[in-house]
Amino acid sequence: MFQMAKVWVDPNDRVDSVEIRYTWSPVGAPPDFTDGKDEAEVMQVVFGTNPRVRQAIIEIPRYLEGVDNYLLHYHFGGGGQHHEGFTQIYTEEIVSNEVEYIDHEGLLTEVRVLWSVGGWAAPNWTQAHLDGLPLQVPVDAPGHDAEGEGLADEAIYELVQTVPLPRRFVARVWGPRGSRVEYSYQLLRNNTPIEGDEFVHWDNNQNQNFFIVLS
Repeated sequence: MFQMAKVWVDPNDRVDSVEIRYTWSPVGAPPDFTDGKDEAEVMQVVFGTNPRVRQAIIEIPRYLEGVDNYLLHYHFGGGGQHHEGFTQIYTEEIVSNEVEYIDHEGLLTEVRVLWSVGGWAAPNWTQAHLDGLPLQVPVDAPGHDAEGEGLADEAIYELVQTVPLPRRFVARVWGPRGSRVEYSYQLLRNNTPIEGDEFVHWDNNQNQNFFIVLS
């Protein structure tokens, strides 16, 4: 799942409360708002706005039926028990794009991406994967976790060293097609055999953040 902010502007000062109701479907399929198949969030007033702006943070899938693009459907209406006066249904195609970080020096063992759609009201994390990293470790091979939990942490550093330079870390970000996603990288060097030879750094494009327009 990932988070995304949705915004509503009151058309007049008589609006008491507003909620957003939303659901999702495969591309080409119609929305189904019946029998509890949708989600709802009450929209909160953004302080100091005139006309009054309301915002809600919704949570939607990264993958639907194993596919990384699908349709998001939503509409707005009065909050509470009575749901009369809903707006038209809006539909957006949710897509994902890759972002990459290239490690030329071989210092990193892990890269994470902090990202958000249309501003930073709803930040998300994605763990990047390293191209060429051999993740399948035989049971009798060094580095296998004997308790069956997969790869032992101390084996990650050694495995990363087997990938030739430059090393390409790849992550995915999501949002409506055509939307702007801002992101920054958390860069980690961990599980090294030398004490004190670890770090956590940030690359946020000199405080400007990186961005991508989803296509």
